[in-house]
Amino acid sequence: MMKPATGQLVDHTIRSRALVKPMRLRLYLPPRYGDLAIRYPVIYLLHPWGMDECYFTEHLRLHDLANRLIQAGTLPPFVAVMPQGDKSYFLNAEDPGGDFSMMVRLDPGFFEGALDGYGDYGDYLLQDVIGFVERGFEVRSDRTGRVIAGISMGAAGAAVQAFTHPDLFGAVGIHSPALFDETRLGPPWIFGLGDPAAFAARDPVQLAAQLLMRSSLSVYLDCGQQDEFDEPTAELHRALVDRDVQHTYISRPGHHSIDYWLAHLAEYLGFYAAGW
Repeated sequence: MMKPATGQLVDHTIRSRALVKPMRLRLYLPPRYGDLAIRYPVIYLLHPWGMDECYFTEHLRLHDLANRLIQAGTLPPFVAVMPQGDKSYFLNAEDPGGDFSMMVRLDPGFFEGALDGYGDYGDYLLQDVIGFVERGFEVRSDRTGRVIAGISMGAAGAAVQAFTHPDLFGAVGIHSPALFDETRLGPPWIFGLGDPAAFAARDPVQLAAQLLMRSSLSVYLDCGQQDEFDEPTAELHRALVDRDVQHTYISRPGHHSIDYWLAHLAEYLGFYAAGW
């Protein structure tokens, strides 16, 4: 049977062993997926805080752009995996315990569901999600064929996972990363409560400073100049320079907004595909 000439969106619910609960997953399968006896390169895309696994398709229309670029021959066919990440940063939370309800009440809209949407999300991503995808779909499992990327919260999570596990990913896209420091504190149930070691293990800037000199990990780092995270992103760039890690760094006009990411999505996809 002839496979569809346009890509497909496929939704699944998996039972996460790491989180002990069902979690949703959306996949983009390229045009005529499965027609050829090949394994496709795969991109794991991590959404922003407050969004879900549908963000890249419902807001950025990733599938429409991918269809056009693949059909034009600009990009090779690939699979994109978009997991539910809640408000977790896609990290294993430090979870020091305590009553954080007062902090949540300071901004109830921003923190809505945050105390329910954290836990061992790093293990969920690396073990449950990747395991499910590699068992059930025709995707590559080699480092070069596996990319991780994200926007805002997802960008910070992608950076942490790539810098901590450079053996798993050939490339990482870090787009407008929501970064924290001693003046901008992250949710303490995830990043620890006044615990420098816990924060360091979840801070892309400090993790970048520990990368192997001249690491072969391909890194794309960008942020809008009107974005509140522009200077922290520049600090991450400087940490990569100090380790002599070759990377693409772009600071250009733009806000922390969907308009910025839409304008550069094709560029992101081109970078992910460069190593395939």
